[in-house]
Amino acid sequence: MDMGIKEYLSKVGIRKITELDTALVETFGSYEGERHIDCLTGLFDLSEKRLVFGTGSTPYLHRQQELVDYLNQSLQMSLLASSFYDRVFFRRVMEYLVKQDSYWTGDIWDIGCGNGILTCFLALRHSDVAVTGLELSGNAVRVAKELAERLQVNNVQFTSRKVSGQEQCDTLLSCRTVHENVIWKPLCEEPEPAALSTEEHRRRHETYAGELASLVRDGGCLVSVERYEDDNAYAGLLRALEHAGFCQLRGTHMQFSCKDGDKTAVFQAMVFQKEA
Repeated sequence: MDMGIKEYLSKVGIRKITELDTALVETFGSYEGERHIDCLTGLFDLSEKRLVFGTGSTPYLHRQQELVDYLNQSLQMSLLASSFYDRVFFRRVMEYLVKQDSYWTGDIWDIGCGNGILTCFLALRHSDVAVTGLELSGNAVRVAKELAERLQVNNVQFTSRKVSGQEQCDTLLSCRTVHENVIWKPLCEEPEPAALSTEEHRRRHETYAGELASLVRDGGCLVSVERYEDDNAYAGLLRALEHAGFCQLRGTHMQFSCKDGDKTAVFQAMVFQKEA
């Protein structure tokens, strides 16, 4: 592993946590820790219910919003959650971002940046460019700003403001944003991904693919890291991005996996260039 990555994660405060409940009690004390455990259990149950059975008019993107806001109520809480859920994931993504160093030029945006760990990593690694983190959660934006201040990163900013169609960047990082922005049915009504054709998946992904394309200048790059098996769903995303004007760059694809609870999550990473 790149020693810069190891040192960065250590400086941020990411550490190995095997049980989140135990870490919450150790960090906040017995009374406060147990309160957090109870609140998070309720929010996880609510989020799972919404994902499985739907929420009427609530968009898919917001079905886990309360959980996201709770986990980002403070930098300390956010780093505990990231240490438990995303420690290995962040390491894998950073290794990939380092391999694609030549594509990080001009203005860099990180859409759906969360608590800013990847955003600050890019800003520190490319200190000669301006980096912007875009995030819907106001709590996550506040945490990301605090993290940037702690790390003394001067070339990064964070905002929850929705950018207009007139604003564009040279390089856009989209990390785990597609699933939240595709209009899925409740899971209890969804067929298995393999049961849907590539063309049907393309139609589902085309609106968000167009939104991503609108954020990138002609000739600019999209660096995509998304949780997909190498199946029809991912093929549909690739076709949607192609229809939106993106071209896959040869030699940039990488598949990696890491633990997500009791299961193994598979991710696909690739760089695309927007055609003029």
